[in-house]
Amino acid sequence: MNDEAQVKPAHFDELIGTEWLSDDPDDARVRVEIRDELRQPFGLMHGGVMSSLIESVCSRATFGAVQAEGMAAMGQSIDVSFLRPITEGGAEVRAKAHHRGRTTWLWQAEVPNDEGKVCALAQMTIAVRPRPS
Repeated sequence: MNDEAQVKPAHFDELIGTEWLSDDPDDARVRVEIRDELRQPFGLMHGGVMSSLIESVCSRATFGAVQAEGMAAMGQSIDVSFLRPITEGGAEVRAKAHHRGRTTWLWQAEVPNDEGKVCALAQMTIAVRPRPS
């Protein structure tokens, strides 16, 4: 990862076990291994975990790109479509910024399982605003 884009992981990301792979806006990636705490009652990875990973990687990669300009990045909207369940192994979010505007960034993301099958597709909008003093 780019040292300038290093951002301290949020406590929530530490809680779910996010592994940071890349903060690059052209290929931002995170991974998590499924474990019992991340499963919904039927044994599948909870959709909220996948959504949280998407929001975290898009927010962190955007912030890494805009922080030197005194800006902050925060989730504005997320739309996730779940295509197939993840029951074992892990999930990796692969995200790319398709629009890098002055006040919003628009991301596309996919969540493949360990076999490379896409389990979720998402679009994420990140608001870019002046950092509070």
